[in-house]
Amino acid sequence: MKYCDLHNHSNCSDGSFTPTELVKYAKEKNISALALTDHNTVEGLEEFESACLENNLEYIFGSELTTDYSGKEVHLLCMFITSKNAQIIRDFTKEQLERKKISNIDLEKNLRNAGYDISLEALTKKYGENINRAHFAHALVEKGYLATTEEAFDTLLRSSYGYYNPPKRLGLLDAIKLVKSWGCVPVIAHPLLSVTRDELEELLPKAKENGLVGIEVYYPKFSEEEKNYLHVLAQKHNLVESGGSDYHGNMKSQGDLNEAKAPYSCYENLKKAYLSLS
Repeated sequence: MKYCDLHNHSNCSDGSFTPTELVKYAKEKNISALALTDHNTVEGLEEFESACLENNLEYIFGSELTTDYSGKEVHLLCMFITSKNAQIIRDFTKEQLERKKISNIDLEKNLRNAGYDISLEALTKKYGENINRAHFAHALVEKGYLATTEEAFDTLLRSSYGYYNPPKRLGLLDAIKLVKSWGCVPVIAHPLLSVTRDELEELLPKAKENGLVGIEVYYPKFSEEEKNYLHVLAQKHNLVESGGSDYHGNMKSQGDLNEAKAPYSCYENLKKAYLSLS
């Protein structure tokens, strides 16, 4: 069976692989189509496209946008970014990253005041300008404060703990409309990690009305029952099913590339949806 993996990260945001290394690893894992979807950036576009072409790998370039729905953080994949629309998306993400920098400064201050020796300057020097909580989590583990990055996200880096204050975000429905206006395909990422089932069933009709095209069904943390549930919802709302491993390399202690086992048809159907826009 052919597989695709349509949700992954490089060192242009919070992954450990370069875009080229990610492509080569995807070939090792026998993936037939790959997407790079770094957080709120398009900086890996040229390198990723070049590596995919050199390695004869079908691909989607995208970005994972952080949005808000009723006070909850919901991630939206903006799929099929090209050199033609990259600049307008770059301008948008630049504004988002400026807000994130303010949040990071606040997080650093709060952690240091609580006795955690974490330096935003050191993180930026090591990883670049696109710093998010994954980098803080990795530093907390490296310094021995916590055992895993998951523990960091479940404790110190959860907003309810008082150290992390999330930046102001664009609303999900407005983000969906914006992604469509760019000529891209909007796909809700790992929905059951963000909202409850009741909230998801409430938001999907509104999201569809605003242009939502797809929903991530295949995801390593989802049980078979959850995948079946999302499959039924996708059919009910005429949404394209997608899937990805959300691979970050060694930046997060979670699953491997191709762990989502998303069928190649996800890529084919998303590409059809994209071509129908033009």
